[in-house]
Amino acid sequence: MLVPAGLLIMLMLGAIAFDLSLVYLRQRQAASTAVDVANDLATLALDTAHLRGTGDYRLDGGRAAQLAEELARSGDVGAAVVDVQVNVLGPETIEVVVTLRADYVFAKAIPGAADGTEVRARATAVALAG
Repeated sequence: MLVPAGLLIMLMLGAIAFDLSLVYLRQRQAASTAVDVANDLATLALDTAHLRGTGDYRLDGGRAAQLAEELARSGDVGAAVVDVQVNVLGPETIEVVVTLRADYVFAKAIPGAADGTEVRARATAVALAG
């Protein structure tokens, strides 16, 4: 009598572990995407007119915001991207926050359970001229 109950418990614990491992995978992918986008924006969002005029390196916040979504969606996790936020913290510093959707596989079978969750990662890049 206890063997079928024990087997059911083991299957449920395995399903929970599998779903949580998918969430952890998405968290790592969000962190990697945020770092990649921040590093790319540190060079692609350069305000070239300001650089030519004064010789000082400065980031263009408007251009960074336009490029960020495109860069995040171009990677492996493009379909899971929910939101990309870009903050220019200083003339040479940019912060990127990426939000990804992590869908559950086994929790969908439980009535009333969530179908997934969102994970968020933040990265900062500093562009240094020279």
